Amino acid sequence: MRTVILGVSLGAVIVAVMHGQTPAASQAKPVAVAATRSGDGVLRAMDAQVDLMLRTRDLRVRDVMRDADLADRRHERLDQYYRGVRIEGGDLTRQIASDGTVSVFGMLHTGLDFDTAPALSVDEARAAAARAVNGQPTGGDAELVVLPLSDGYHLAYRGQASIGFEIVNVFVDANTGTLLRQYRESLNEGVVGKGKGTYGDDKKVSVSPMAGAFIAADALRPAAITTYDLKGNVGLALNVANRLALLGPSDIAVDTDNDWTDSTVVDAHVYAGWYYDYLFKRFGRRGIDDRNLRMAIVTHPARLSDIFTASPNVVGNFYLNAFAQPSGGPDTRGFVLFGEGAPLNFVGPGIEVKPFSAALDVVAHELTHQVTFATANFSGFPFSEGGALHEGFSDIFGVSTAFFSLPAGSGHLQADYVIGKDLSVPTGAFAIRNLANPAATRDPDHYTGRVIGGDPHFNSTIPSHAFFLAIEGGTNRTSGRTVQGVGANNRDQIEKAFFRALTMLLTSGATFAQTRVATIQAARDLFGSGSAAERAITQAWDAVGVAERTVPTVALGPNPAFGQNGVCPGFPQPNWVIGATASAGSATLRVTNWTLNLFDSAGGSIQTSFLGSRGQFTSGATNTAAAFAQTFIDCGPGSTSIAAQSDACSSFCISLNGQRSGGAELLLSGVDDTGRTFSTASARIVLAAPR
Repeated sequence: MRTVILGVSLGAVIVAVMHGQTPAASQAKPVAVAATRSGDGVLRAMDAQVDLMLRTRDLRVRDVMRDADLADRRHERLDQYYRGVRIEGGDLTRQIASDGTVSVFGMLHTGLDFDTAPALSVDEARAAAARAVNGQPTGGDAELVVLPLSDGYHLAYRGQASIGFEIVNVFVDANTGTLLRQYRESLNEGVVGKGKGTYGDDKKVSVSPMAGAFIAADALRPAAITTYDLKGNVGLALNVANRLALLGPSDIAVDTDNDWTDSTVVDAHVYAGWYYDYLFKRFGRRGIDDRNLRMAIVTHPARLSDIFTASPNVVGNFYLNAFAQPSGGPDTRGFVLFGEGAPLNFVGPGIEVKPFSAALDVVAHELTHQVTFATANFSGFPFSEGGALHEGFSDIFGVSTAFFSLPAGSGHLQADYVIGKDLSVPTGAFAIRNLANPAATRDPDHYTGRVIGGDPHFNSTIPSHAFFLAIEGGTNRTSGRTVQGVGANNRDQIEKAFFRALTMLLTSGATFAQTRVATIQAARDLFGSGSAAERAITQAWDAVGVAERTVPTVALGPNPAFGQNGVCPGFPQPNWVIGATASAGSATLRVTNWTLNLFDSAGGSIQTSFLGSRGQFTSGATNTAAAFAQTFIDCGPGSTSIAAQSDACSSFCISLNGQRSGGAELLLSGVDDTGRTFSTASARIVLAAPR
């Protein structure tokens, strides 16, 4: 007889005794784990289950990390396997103190029962992955994995393919080669010289002598920081980005007299060093992987003068962009790349976009992606909030690096909560996101405003705004809830709690809800229960509407992937595209029906047709579970069920019978796998055509 923990919610553990029987496939389900010492009996049971699964090799240790803040702590990262095959998104972190386990976070998958012998070979799978997305094979061998999707579990191969200007992670059926899922990879003895940055500021440049000249290779810091200059060679940049070519010694930026005049290289190289210093001085971390992995920085992927003849893809990737490439392929170390910017008036009247290395917060943002790749590694897959967490944490530590290194202020070379303020002249004209006021960049400041299935940067301002509130305090504009922050003089407390959650507690399948629990736990670890940091972080998550996911919820909001009003061709004007998200709680939810209600400006019901992803519907009418599976397909394959802690998403084109304003709300009913029935409604959103 053996004891198996079949479910762990954020406050309860379900224990079943299995008498040597294999659970039926219908019992297979993901289980969210967020066990801390504050839960009665939950942590002890989860800790025992982890030990059991380690003995049976169902869990395997991927990494053991030291704790820079608490000497008596260590942290394990554990991957789950089924019959020797790794489960994508099945991983845990376990925090252990001298007196026992302190916390366990992550996702487990239970009740699996299927054959793990693939029909395709590794080479066949590699070719199938590239063929499925019309790309070229890249990276190493395809990996056999168990892939959780909203419609069940699949034996799959995980491979990579290059498509034009990007690397795509591709999951194909291990027996048929059919495409199951894809997502983008990129989400990047010493001598001191001198140089000037983009804004004419003097900087010290840590370099190395080489053959009578000096190269941008920092040998003064424990981690090698190397800055490359591709000299505007778009073909080389494309091959490097697609892992078809390696960065070599001849690509390293060079200067003959150690008085550096290339301000793009100066800023990139110096700011990467400042980021290393921030990690070490603030958190005691030795570089991006805590083992002093080298940091590769790529500049000048294109020539500024060529922008007017460059294709939109080249402009979008190598001019008005910066990105981080994780390790993989022939170069196992990864890199970050910074676009060239744009000349005066290219993006708008009177606006000049500087090279993306000109902004310290942008450099730190991209390098934080590398930290995330080395730790939590949010994949955004199959749980759809991971991409937003990837971007949100990068924004958080982008601005934090700026506050650590620069004086506070709203001008160039000053720190505030606007990401990318230094990318343009005038200051802030090309600002990317605003953590203090997300609405200023048309991003959400509250969970009800999220849209999942579109650009992950959009939703990232929900956790990053919580970070801002926890430090500075204030009132959330959407909820009206006020937060008592710790104050700017104590910002290090909130930074340390969020960094601890990212690097030691959270796992690849993390959600906003789990991030809430992990950051609160991290504040307790560092500053004690009832501390100002714990209180501020708790209040901040409350203010942005992120709670522990215990029951299903639904939300409506504008869909940024479709732009502004009037975008539905052939649909009555005015019209709107709205995004809809249905989220499961701590248990898998089986949908029974759903309804979209529309209202006029006086609040009266409107009955009219609207368009979904698959087909046309009528507002106010009850729709079936089958229609839900056909329509809610924007963040995963359609299904009548929503896995625990995950989402189903859709987009709708709607009009209000010619009226210029009104509202909409979504209703959803279902039953979870514990037998509980639920009916839940979104907040009513306002629809208004521009005047």
